[in-house]
Amino acid sequence: MFIAVINRSWAGIASVVLSLMLVGCGGGGSSDDVSASSRASTESIVLNGGAIKGIISNGEVTAWSLEKNPETGRYETGSALGSPVITDKQGRFQLPIKRKASGWILVELRAKEGTRMTCDVVPSCFVGTANAVAFGETFPLNPDFRLRGAVDLSVSHDIYLTPLSSLAVTQAEGSDQGLSAASLTDAYAGMESAFGLQAGTLQLPPPDLVRLNGFSGSTDAVQLAIINAAFLSLVDGSHWQSIEEVLKESEALIRENGYFSVTPDADGDLSVQSIMLEAAVLSEGLKSEFNSASVVATLDEVSIRTQAYYTEVAGSGSTVDSPDNSSTTTTPTIDQTATLTWDAPLTRMNGDSIAMGELQGYEIVYGHTADTLDNVIVIDSASTTTHTIENLDQGDWYFAVRAIDTEGLVSPLSAVVSKSISG
Repeated sequence: MFIAVINRSWAGIASVVLSLMLVGCGGGGSSDDVSASSRASTESIVLNGGAIKGIISNGEVTAWSLEKNPETGRYETGSALGSPVITDKQGRFQLPIKRKASGWILVELRAKEGTRMTCDVVPSCFVGTANAVAFGETFPLNPDFRLRGAVDLSVSHDIYLTPLSSLAVTQAEGSDQGLSAASLTDAYAGMESAFGLQAGTLQLPPPDLVRLNGFSGSTDAVQLAIINAAFLSLVDGSHWQSIEEVLKESEALIRENGYFSVTPDADGDLSVQSIMLEAAVLSEGLKSEFNSASVVATLDEVSIRTQAYYTEVAGSGSTVDSPDNSSTTTTPTIDQTATLTWDAPLTRMNGDSIAMGELQGYEIVYGHTADTLDNVIVIDSASTTTHTIENLDQGDWYFAVRAIDTEGLVSPLSAVVSKSISG
């Protein structure tokens, strides 16, 4: 992770932190050499993230340490790492960790009075019930609703809480080592593999499916959002009455069997197959909601992916519990990509905090040399802190990011990160 040094007026934006997640073939520059020293000099950590199954507003988010039980040798939830925070209307949160923390931690969202979820299912959620909610409208969550996720602070300070991240935590929780670093790493990879997602997809910020016009992120992120939305699609009044029931039964199946079944069993319809079928239908239905050609093209690609994977798992009958016991086959992509992730600046040069509402967005610049960053991508959303650049040709590529506030002040570029694309 690289921290830009800012030399601007006292009212300027303080800093942008940029990292590069390597996706596809090729190696690249790494931030590991400087990130440890940067974190060591930091008194506190701020987690940036979001909660989405659609957007979850006014939810309570808490971070927890993961500690080894000396009697069992298993890693379990320990103490709270600071006070809870509340998600905003876009499901975003910034969670300060008030005491030193390192390695993997657990992050949990719980519903409270006033917590609401956006319906991201077309044409509506809860079809066939008296409580049907139109696409884009919100509905209250029950007090027992929760989402969980885990993040390795040595790698990232960003986390996104979704149904799939919750299932990954449950998967790790049931392992011999409990919530250890190895178990969580395997569980996240296993959940991506189970649902036909590219490695690293669960670390991407899923977009709001209600507001895709203007979205410029990766197809993988949209696919992730649609699969998460499919859990809500299952609530139609005939089998499950609420999203809470679907998620609880999903976690219960993993605890009981040690895995999430690919195909339905005799007692129920919850499986990878049923969720992928809902995702395929949803990706098709969403296309009628948007007029952006690029968004429709992305939804077309997601539809192709989900239908192909549904066809694959429908004829499978195996179970999924890890990357080594999976029905997934990964087809290498032709396009070479680089996924950039950055932290929103927290202060101005005079030390005053800068709110998300004061940020206009970001600019990504990149090129074949560190001195010639002549390609520009504009991100018109302060809450978007990751972007995948696709179709990179062979060779070395260099990337940097700068922040822009609503007054037009522009921060200097972050430090440059790089990736080598090979054929």
